[in-house]
Amino acid sequence: MKFAEVKQFFVTGLATVFAVGRLERAPAPAPWQHVRVSFTIGAAVLVFVLDLMNPPGRYGWDYPVNGWWFTAAAAATVLLTLTQPLWAWRISVLLLTVTPQINWGWSDDWLWPWSPGLILAAVTVLLTVGQNYRQMVLTWVFVVTTGLVWLLFWGYPPYMLMICAIIGAPLVVGNAVRLRRIADVDRVEQRARADTLEERAVIARELHDVVAHHMSVLALRAGSARYRFTDVPPDLVTEFDEMQSTAREGLTEMRRLLGVLRNSDGVLETAPQPRVEEIAELVERLRGAGVAISLRSDGDTVRVPDGVALSAYRIVQEALSNAVRHAPGSTVDVEITSTPADLRLLITNDMTAGPPFPDDKARHGLLGMRERVAALGGEFRAEPENGVFVVAVALPLNGG
Repeated sequence: MKFAEVKQFFVTGLATVFAVGRLERAPAPAPWQHVRVSFTIGAAVLVFVLDLMNPPGRYGWDYPVNGWWFTAAAAATVLLTLTQPLWAWRISVLLLTVTPQINWGWSDDWLWPWSPGLILAAVTVLLTVGQNYRQMVLTWVFVVTTGLVWLLFWGYPPYMLMICAIIGAPLVVGNAVRLRRIADVDRVEQRARADTLEERAVIARELHDVVAHHMSVLALRAGSARYRFTDVPPDLVTEFDEMQSTAREGLTEMRRLLGVLRNSDGVLETAPQPRVEEIAELVERLRGAGVAISLRSDGDTVRVPDGVALSAYRIVQEALSNAVRHAPGSTVDVEITSTPADLRLLITNDMTAGPPFPDDKARHGLLGMRERVAALGGEFRAEPENGVFVVAVALPLNGG
C-alpha cells in the first residue's frame, strides 16, 4: 500500500470520527424518499414500544437516571439519519458506551446492558450509514463501534463475536444496497447513452443521402462548367477542376466515415428521403385508418432545405405514432408554419381518450425527436398542457 493511500485511510478515519472535512454521501433515489421517511419514523416509534416492554438496566427506568431520556435520545438518532446519518452514528455510539455506565446492570430478561429499543436504534443507524457512505468510511465505523463496545465485554469472547456480527451485518447489508443503487444508476445512464448514440446513427444515415446529393450535384456542375459556358479562361477551368476534385474527395471521405453507421445488415441505407410536402400523405393514411386528424400548413414549405425537411417529416411521423399508440381515439392536430427564419411544427392530441394499446417494446420517440432538433440547432418541447399533449418544434432554416 502506498503512503498516499495510507494517509488517505487515516484522514478518512479522523473525518469519520470527528467530522473533519466533508465525506461522500450517496443521495437516495427520489422514488424511494417517501418509503425511507416512513420506515425511519416507524423505526423511531418502535424504539419506544420495545423499551416499554423491556426497560433498560436491572433496575428499570428510574435508577439512577430515568430511562425515558435514553429512549428519547435513541429515537432521535433514528430520525437524525434522514439528514445526517454520520452524526446519528456518533450519538448512537455515545449512547451505547455511556448507557451501561449510568444505568449499569444486565437486564434479567434481556441479558444485555442496553434496552431493546437502543439496540434497534443502533442497528437502524448503522444500516442507514451503510447505504450512504463508501467502504473506507464504513470500515472506520465498524472499527470504532466495535472497539468501544468491546470494552464493555472484555473477557467474554462469545459476546465480543456476537457484537461484531450485530454491528457488521447492517453495514454489509447497507453497503450492498448502496452498490446496487449505484449499479442501477450506471445501467440507466449507459442505456440512455446507448439510445442516444443509436438515434444519432439513424439520423446520420438519413442525412447522408441529403448531403451526398448536394455534394454530387456540386461535383457535377463544377466538372461540366467548361462545356456549358464558352470562352472560359484557363485559370477558371483550373479552378473548376479543383472544385470538382475537392467535392469528390469530400464525398468519398463522408462515405468512409458513414460506413461505421451501417444498419444491422451491413448496408448503408440510401433510399429517397421524405420531405415536408409528404406529411399530407402521412395524414391522409391516418385518416383512412380512422384517426381524427387535421392538418394546417402556412408558408412556402418547398424551399425548406432537404435536411430540415427530412427531420420535420420524421418528427411529425413519430409524434403521430405516439399519439395513436398512447392516446387511441384522441383528436390530433398538426400545424406547419414556414417563415423566412424557421420551420415550426405543432402537434397536439387529447389526453382524455381511451386506454393506450399494450406495447412492451421500449420506445425512444421523444429521444429521437429531441436529437433531430438538437442536430439542427432548433428548439424542442414535449409536455402536457391544458389537457392535451403538445409537441412544439422550431427548426432554423439558415443553419442555426
